Amino acid sequence: MLTRRFGIHPGWIIVIGVAVILFGTAGSRFSFGVFLKPLTDDFGWSRGSLSGALAITGLSTGLLRPFAGWFADRFDPARVALAGVAIGGVALFGLSRVQELWQLYALFIVMGIGFTLASPATLTKLVSVQFTRRRGLALSLAGSGSAVGETALVPLSAVVLALSGWRSAYVVLAAILLLGIIPIAFMLLRARSAPREDSEPAEKNGKKTTAACAWMPDEGMSLREAVRTPIFWALTAGFFT
Repeated sequence: MLTRRFGIHPGWIIVIGVAVILFGTAGSRFSFGVFLKPLTDDFGWSRGSLSGALAITGLSTGLLRPFAGWFADRFDPARVALAGVAIGGVALFGLSRVQELWQLYALFIVMGIGFTLASPATLTKLVSVQFTRRRGLALSLAGSGSAVGETALVPLSAVVLALSGWRSAYVVLAAILLLGIIPIAFMLLRARSAPREDSEPAEKNGKKTTAACAWMPDEGMSLREAVRTPIFWALTAGFFT
């Protein structure tokens, strides 16, 4: 509809959809600091114990990133990401009902699994296949959803917590993901079947071709080929420094 009415190419609609998902997942994930003191006050758990849940979640997320990428290659990345948002939303709702520390740990691991499926490991593919010449700009704009989400949802969680308690704050975050982010992102990501943003016809050797096909940017390489390149190890090392 936006494409027909305003002449917006579907590729940019995908960028908005990915930004919306990152808005919800990043904002929810980084709201944990708001809940730290209320949880210690209510249950008497040490801050070290609560921080341990976050550490385990980060570890599981790091280990699961390759599998998220594999799912994105094998299945529809949009469905994988939306399923991840749903899992994260259910986990957030479960956190509003915790009574024991082990329940908190288990739900944080589930939430980590969900947010890994809806992480850039999956979402980058949705944007990359739509762009060639403007791929860097598109990925940057999509990634800005994370920063906006952190800026908006962390203060919102604090306000709800102050007014109604931490359980209500977790319910609000879950509702934002399940009732807001998923429907909006689903509608926006439906544009992914459209042609590429920069696939205008061009003449080459008397034949019509496209800007995308002229360079074959998405031909890609196998994992065995990738590990033989210095840039692969440079990028890999960057995630651990």
